[in-house]
Amino acid sequence: MNISNLKYLTLSILLSCITAQAQLPLLSDQTIDFTNAVSTINSGNWSNPAIWSNGMVPSSSTHVIIENGHTVYIDIQGASSGQIVDLCENLFVKQDAVLQMGHNTANFAKDLRINGSILCNGTFSAGRNLPSGSGDGAIYSFNSRIFLNLTQATTYVSGSGYFNPKALSIASNSGEKDLIIDHYNIVIDENFAIKSNNRVNATIKEYAYLNIKNTLGLTGSTYDFSSPTAKSSLIIEGVVVAGNVSLFTKNTTLGEFTSLTIRNRGSLFPQTINQGVLNVTSEAGGFNLTLENGGLFKLWKEAYFSNLTSNNPNFTFTNNGGTLKQHYIYTTPTKAQITSRIDAYDPNLGADVSQIQDIFGFSHIAGWYNFTTRPYLLEGLDYYRNFGSTAVKTTLTSVNGRMYNAYHFNHSWPNFQNLKEVAEHEYIDSLFKRTHIKTHTFWTTPKNQSHYKNGPDFDHDKYLEQEQQYYDLTMHLLSTYGTMDKKFVYQNWEGDWMLRGEGVAWENDASLIPDDVDWSIEGMARMFRARQRGTERARNQFSSSNAKVYHAIEFNKLWKNGQTMMYYNVPSVLGDVVPKVRIDLTSWSAYDSNWTNTNNPVGHLMWKGIHIADYYTTSTGAIQSGIPVQIGEFAHNENPPYTSLTEPDIRNNYGRYIGLALDLGIQNFYLWNLYCSGQQGAPNGFTWEKDTQYDDSFLYQWMDGKWMLEPNGSMGYAATFLMEQWSALLSTSEKDFNTDTHIFPNPAKDSISITSKTVIDKVEIYNLQGKRIHTYQVELHQNINIQNLAKGMYIVRLKDIHNNFSTHKLVKK
Repeated sequence: MNISNLKYLTLSILLSCITAQAQLPLLSDQTIDFTNAVSTINSGNWSNPAIWSNGMVPSSSTHVIIENGHTVYIDIQGASSGQIVDLCENLFVKQDAVLQMGHNTANFAKDLRINGSILCNGTFSAGRNLPSGSGDGAIYSFNSRIFLNLTQATTYVSGSGYFNPKALSIASNSGEKDLIIDHYNIVIDENFAIKSNNRVNATIKEYAYLNIKNTLGLTGSTYDFSSPTAKSSLIIEGVVVAGNVSLFTKNTTLGEFTSLTIRNRGSLFPQTINQGVLNVTSEAGGFNLTLENGGLFKLWKEAYFSNLTSNNPNFTFTNNGGTLKQHYIYTTPTKAQITSRIDAYDPNLGADVSQIQDIFGFSHIAGWYNFTTRPYLLEGLDYYRNFGSTAVKTTLTSVNGRMYNAYHFNHSWPNFQNLKEVAEHEYIDSLFKRTHIKTHTFWTTPKNQSHYKNGPDFDHDKYLEQEQQYYDLTMHLLSTYGTMDKKFVYQNWEGDWMLRGEGVAWENDASLIPDDVDWSIEGMARMFRARQRGTERARNQFSSSNAKVYHAIEFNKLWKNGQTMMYYNVPSVLGDVVPKVRIDLTSWSAYDSNWTNTNNPVGHLMWKGIHIADYYTTSTGAIQSGIPVQIGEFAHNENPPYTSLTEPDIRNNYGRYIGLALDLGIQNFYLWNLYCSGQQGAPNGFTWEKDTQYDDSFLYQWMDGKWMLEPNGSMGYAATFLMEQWSALLSTSEKDFNTDTHIFPNPAKDSISITSKTVIDKVEIYNLQGKRIHTYQVELHQNINIQNLAKGMYIVRLKDIHNNFSTHKLVKK
């Protein structure tokens, strides 16, 4: 269908028509009039009549379409700096089209006016190539300002591509007008300013994103450039970050108020308010700031808010249940306060923490040993049932070979085209159907995700394809397992390594930070917004589902020697990507919290880090209980060659981690790993190979000891300590004769014997769920046959002739 023959172009239909790949329709039910639109027939300069379908350069009233495959450079500009040149009325940039507006003239303002709506599914920016070396790929030294003249009752800035002007200035020359902004990806190099004598009612819709690097202003930009006759109303339902927000009016006419409203799921995150000038007040027209239920106004440390309501009678702040979030430096407790809060939930200090059975768990991803002929994924889950946690972390990836790398023993994995295909596999289905698991967190990695490194201005189809994959996966999970008591949590793996490259230490050497890092950050944020959008669009269709699906962003670089990446001005996922996404929760691979000094004893950096993550997280509100943060990965080495920690040290430390987790109300805490995967080198010339059995002695020589199950089948220190918290048998205080009583061998394969200074008359064996498996009437030194026990961990409870009890762990090999 030729769209130039359409009188009204419905945006939701448009996006599905412009590409053959699977893409969800644009989230906009608005219509833009492209009657008699003029289209490009070639790439070239805007001023060249030969590139236009009618052979004429567009005028101020022309509707323009930049067709797929075309790159057009706006080569027209004013005769002098700041002279505004009309481009067109409505403008449509298709998904595979590029419209460039940069220039190379220093000290010159290139100002372009659009007299209608913008629909940008492609790229509308200064112009950039992918850098092949240093630099960010910029084609032009300077960008252009866009002046949006609202000539229609309702004007739209819509689309799924990338729109990046130097500044966006909005006005109505005739009467009150409405502006709807529902574009997914807008970056403004300087100011977003509504400056209009006629009222403009602007709404930034739910899935819109605006990064305003300088000032968000409603009566102009900053105080010096604001108009005493301007007035506007702005409603924020999407995600807006800004260098500064102007919260004042210079309008002296009663009734000509200006207002800013942050609605449910809307967020505004400014670095400063009124450029940090504390005595700015509003005139008689009045300025109304309203924070509605579910709205978020997040303040950077230099965004001083309290002075706005002091000696400022024409400024009104109304909070109807929203969140005014202060910077974390103002809300972090003292060392003594943090210690006291952790103490209250530390099981080593007597706290009952059995609820952690639903919070603490292990990852089951990769590993260098196994115990049965069962498929590795399923074997691990069988052992995990005995462990007793209801939360597990696994992986789900369509990248060829990755499922085999994660689950290689006794497995044969096909290649997958998308995430939904992986979820439909019989072994993943078996995982999700297990009733002993309530929370499934998994690394969720589609193919070809690295495009975000190119930036947000390329590969639009790939971002939309990510949205589609997360939509399809969520639809499958909720339609298949929706009646179960389940939570599914998608997350990436260690986002800072995704941004930097694994192991690259920007905090140690700033020269390693690439010139185009800001573009990679925007690309990563755009990717996560697409994934979140796909997840939400699917789950919105299952509002009554018992099962829930959430999406998390994981970061892994927060601390260096007790100071944050933000302190060092080092780009990071938490500080620079997460604030640009409305997300269900954040996840922290928290190895960098394992640092202590006098001011930060064990657990304190982790407590502070979770508190900081909660600050940066712009939550969807989907998680109703606790804070929207989890520990996605953490562990201590337990193998003696690779740790200085003893078993008492580890038990003490995990008592502190339990204390801080319960105090803060995090969602989950995942330890690495069910089977140890952390090989610390190898003999000269040796190569570790998948699906290969290694001797226990060899594994103990080279494994770091981050494990739930050791190579010999016994439970690790952390795993045992955690189980003790939710197993009544393990936590029993019946220890009257433990010291002088021993079970050997342990681990055992066929039989066990018991030695004790007291006379034992009964032996009971329980599984970790507390179910009694066997009862024996025995005599001292008598062998007890355990051949029929499945491999795993058990509790042996001994009773002597005086009715004293002793409880012991037993590992069956």
